[in-house]
Amino acid sequence: MPMGKFILVTRNEIARAGGVRGAVEEALSLAALGMTPRAMTAYEAVGMAETEEDRADVLVKVEVENEEELREAIAAGAGSVSLVKVNKEEAGRLCSLAKMLRAEASAG
Repeated sequence: MPMGKFILVTRNEIARAGGVRGAVEEALSLAALGMTPRAMTAYEAVGMAETEEDRADVLVKVEVENEEELREAIAAGAGSVSLVKVNKEEAGRLCSLAKMLRAEASAG
């Protein structure tokens, strides 16, 4: 994948947003506006709904620590996840789960 624009949603952003879903939604809103994550909050962006075309060139990557956060990130529209504080066996399981969830999302 060529290097392009991306927004990394870190543990700090997740905590500030009150959870993975809120942080991903804020990042997607900002991506649609072509803004950086610190330039505007999702609340300020109300009424400016993003489209797939708007955010196509910005990847939203989310740091996740467990299956619940992984499922939440994918359901919220994250383009990629980064596993943090996960052992090798759990990482393998979560990678397989992510592939399955992506396949289901694209099929449905």
